[in-house]
Amino acid sequence: MRRGLLLVGVLLLGGCGKSGTATATATPVPSSTGKPWVITTQGSATPSAARGGVWTATTSPFPSGFLPLPSNPPAATATPSWQCTPNNGRGTIGGATVVPAGTSAAVTFFNPGGVNLLQFRVTAINEDLVTGAQRDVGWTVVTPGKACEYQTVTITGLTPKTHYVFSVDAVWSQVGGNDGTNAATIARSGVISTT
Repeated sequence: MRRGLLLVGVLLLGGCGKSGTATATATPVPSSTGKPWVITTQGSATPSAARGGVWTATTSPFPSGFLPLPSNPPAATATPSWQCTPNNGRGTIGGATVVPAGTSAAVTFFNPGGVNLLQFRVTAINEDLVTGAQRDVGWTVVTPGKACEYQTVTITGLTPKTHYVFSVDAVWSQVGGNDGTNAATIARSGVISTT
């Protein structure tokens, strides 16, 4: 069986070749007729392109590859004005600045304001590892001051030489006919140690 396949393969491949010499005939390239597309002038270093007729090129006042910019004179620059928009419980958590003391700390945060703002609740969360339940500092509740300004609240009852994270929550009344309140964290500090 193998010999038969080998014989068939040799015969098939043998038929692919052609004996004798190969001859090739070349066809001459026809000469161009008409005007040449590059015209050179005596004494001119640069050739100019021509195509069947007279073409005049105009240079663009703009660099190629870029869209033209308007040529209008610049308008007067507007003077920016700072404006605070109350967020009513929607937004990001901002930073709180803390000045620690032995058993208290002054926490400063940005008051976002809003007509429905009822109160701020500030607390300190102990970050030291303790066995058993952690001591709860509780909330210090304050009435909001002037909107869109910084407000400072003092927390008391802290343990000396203890690491705390201070958190500020704002409480808003619900809008749209809903009863109840909405609380959200608006500021938080890094880890701060009391003295």
